[in-house]
Amino acid sequence: MYCYHCGKEIDEHKLEAKQSSLSLKDENGELREIDSDAQVAYVCPQCGHLIRANATPEDLKALSQASHSQLQRGANSFARGMALNLIGLIIGILAISFLLLSYQSDGGGKTLNPGKSTFLIFVIMGIVAVILLGFGIVSTVIGLRKKVTYTKLLKDLNNKTFVQ
Repeated sequence: MYCYHCGKEIDEHKLEAKQSSLSLKDENGELREIDSDAQVAYVCPQCGHLIRANATPEDLKALSQASHSQLQRGANSFARGMALNLIGLIIGILAISFLLLSYQSDGGGKTLNPGKSTFLIFVIMGIVAVILLGFGIVSTVIGLRKKVTYTKLLKDLNNKTFVQ
C-alpha cells in the first residue's frame, strides 16, 4: 500500500499482524469485532495522511507526483552513493601506497615500521576509506531499491493497472 500524499510504501500485513483493524476496544475495554465489509484506512507514519484502499483519480494523480519525487530522491541517493564509493576507493588506493611507503629496507629484508608517520597516515586514510565505502554502498543500495520500486509503480499507474 502506498501513501497518496508522500509515496511511502506501507506494509499493511505487518500492521495487521500487530493489531487487527477489524477489532476495536469499546468503552468497557472489551474487544469488539467489526464486519469485514467495513472500509479500513491507515495513517501514513511519514506524513500523517489517511490511506484507503479505493483511490479516486485525484489520489492517483497525487500518488504519481509523489512517485516521481521519490524516484528523483532515489536517483540522488544512487548518485551520492556512487560518488562516496569512488572517493572511498581513491582514498583506499592512497592508503595502500602509504602502507607500502611505511616499509623500511635494512640489510636486504623489508620490515614494517609502525613508528613512521606514513604508517599513521595509512591507518587514518584506511579508516576514512572504509567509512566512505560503507556509507556509499548503503546509499547506492537504497537508491537502487527506490528507483526500481517507484519505476514499477509509475509503470502500473501509467498502464492503469495499479491496485492499492
